[in-house]
Amino acid sequence: MAKNFQIVKNFRGYRNKQDVTKLPPGTLIAGSQNVVLVDGERVSVRNGYSLDGAANANLNPIESSFEFLTSRGDEIPLRSYDDELEFRTDITGTVTWHRLADSFTAVDFQFTEYWDTTENMKLLLFVNGDDNMRMWSGGIATFASAAAGPNTITKQGTTTWAQEGFLANGTRSVIIEGTAYTYTGGEATTTLTGVLPDPTLAGHAVGAIVHQAVRTTANTPSAGVDNDLIATLNNQVWVASEDRNDVYVSVVNDYTDFTTIASPRIPGNAALFRLDGSVVGFIPQESQMYISAADDQWYNIELQLSADLVNESPVINRLKSGQREGARSQAMIARAKNHIVYISNEPTLDSLGRIENLDTPQSKPLSDPIKTDFDGYDFTNAHVVYHRNSFYIALPVESLVLIYNVEQGFWEPPQVLPIRRLAIIGGVLYGHSNAVPETYQLFTGTSDRSIAGASGNPIHAIANFSHISFGRRAWRKNLTEWFTEGYISSNTTLTRKLYYDFGAIQQDEDILGSNANIIFNFPADGSLGKVGLGKNPLGGGGEDVEMAKFRIKHHTAKNDFYEIRPQYESNGTDQSWEIIAMGGNVNLSTADHAQIKE
Repeated sequence: MAKNFQIVKNFRGYRNKQDVTKLPPGTLIAGSQNVVLVDGERVSVRNGYSLDGAANANLNPIESSFEFLTSRGDEIPLRSYDDELEFRTDITGTVTWHRLADSFTAVDFQFTEYWDTTENMKLLLFVNGDDNMRMWSGGIATFASAAAGPNTITKQGTTTWAQEGFLANGTRSVIIEGTAYTYTGGEATTTLTGVLPDPTLAGHAVGAIVHQAVRTTANTPSAGVDNDLIATLNNQVWVASEDRNDVYVSVVNDYTDFTTIASPRIPGNAALFRLDGSVVGFIPQESQMYISAADDQWYNIELQLSADLVNESPVINRLKSGQREGARSQAMIARAKNHIVYISNEPTLDSLGRIENLDTPQSKPLSDPIKTDFDGYDFTNAHVVYHRNSFYIALPVESLVLIYNVEQGFWEPPQVLPIRRLAIIGGVLYGHSNAVPETYQLFTGTSDRSIAGASGNPIHAIANFSHISFGRRAWRKNLTEWFTEGYISSNTTLTRKLYYDFGAIQQDEDILGSNANIIFNFPADGSLGKVGLGKNPLGGGGEDVEMAKFRIKHHTAKNDFYEIRPQYESNGTDQSWEIIAMGGNVNLSTADHAQIKE
């Protein structure tokens, strides 16, 4: 006789605010971790992460990072920890992190890109809480040879030093294997001239990395003022201190000049604004600079031309932000297309941008579906980025990464990942460690912290679903079989758990990928369960893992219940699975529940 299976096949993201018995079936709830929804259709164990570069046992987290896109089209990732600032090279597939500079008293750097009209290339500017402005050209080459009398350094390859991003003006120097050399010419060739000291004395290895040294401009914008924040708008550099109300703006095309101001003010002059509160962070958007200040303030500032196009005046608009709606820090502000997203002091994840038919920027909360989680998290040193239609939030104290899927409009369950900073390198999502000076490619492979293709640590994945009452909250039900359909790799053990009426009864069964009785086909190309084009390969089926289609019915004891909570769990290395449907042969109970009647 046919059985009345009631199947759940629509999955609705992760929530943690509403009562778990009132959520739609297929909703993931608290207790879920390390699983993702693939296009909103399948629930999958997430992919793992792999080490990027060498392992490092130094017990210092990565405190800041940036991806410098040079005017040559090269991308140079940077990271800092302890007293070090490093840059990354990827030569013939070998990733190495090199020291750019060290001996810093603080490494919580903030970075911005700036076009230098004299060098005719993009420069990287950065600050770290003192009164210095630091600049790096991004010049990187490899050493070929050196000569003495006259002293020269020759690079490998046929491109000139200038073509590789080395400076041709001012006092300039390069560093080879920790030794700094000044030079005076030769940038238009492959050989630097006027080199000091004698580069032949060090015996540098052929192929050693040569990089431009960092140039420091002291007392900029002002002596004794801490430079905590920096950004660029229309090639004018904006600088602020987190304990002051002042915002400094440089002369256009001169990042070292913050004092040249005509009266009346003309376009491109420097500027100084004083806000009502100390500056927390700022980010350029369109032709304006958005600034978050203490006391929950938001501003947008625009340098606006006069009607005759001769003079320029700053227009400072204080937005109508509510209590605790200011950003918590610069690292918790990100830009996504036409919106700014930030973590507020409430705390919430808010979107700030223009809404159709409204000319002023409006704030919209995105974190309300997981409000209970947000209220309990420690956001110290959190970091927010936007990547491929999703927002990612690193919570280093919690060792979690949160994901808001903009396209689908839902949250993924929390991902247990040891990340402090997030980075997008070569269009791929990476994470910098919250414990050691290491960087990882995220959502790749099927184990955590794999090294050079070897298996790493197991991924503990839990898909915990909302309580299901099957449309009859006031009636007790029962079932004798539970059906699960999905994809699974042959080495996987997936445990299915059923919790009746808030865990009064629990029934566990294993789903084995090696069980030939439940397998229906083996894909030849590992294509089943893959993520669509343009999407992030977050799930376990996105790495050409061969997962077979399975269907299984588990017999269960006939226990009466009002609601039932299904859960799927695995905790292994290189295990992959996806759930596409589940449900039971549900019938109304014939036994009257007299105990609840009065």
